[in-house]
Amino acid sequence: MPLFYFHFEHQGVQVKDEQGLSLPDHEAAWYQAVRSARDLIRAEQTLGCGWAGQWVQIEDEGGIPVDRIPLEEIARYAGGV
Repeated sequence: MPLFYFHFEHQGVQVKDEQGLSLPDHEAAWYQAVRSARDLIRAEQTLGCGWAGQWVQIEDEGGIPVDRIPLEEIARYAGGV
């Protein structure tokens, strides 16, 4: 199975995923990114932080970007989580 990395970005600072996850395809990687972002959004709501301007970027094992998803969009479609 291919390896995917999930990097979080806020105001130009990126927290790199050095470990990655083995997933069957790009679609599975997208769903994993959304699940991880929802967990982050929930934690930030508890701490009183915002997620404006934050992104999760998915890269494949070759370092090629697969997708870049704004946390605001995830929160909006999740009904504010």
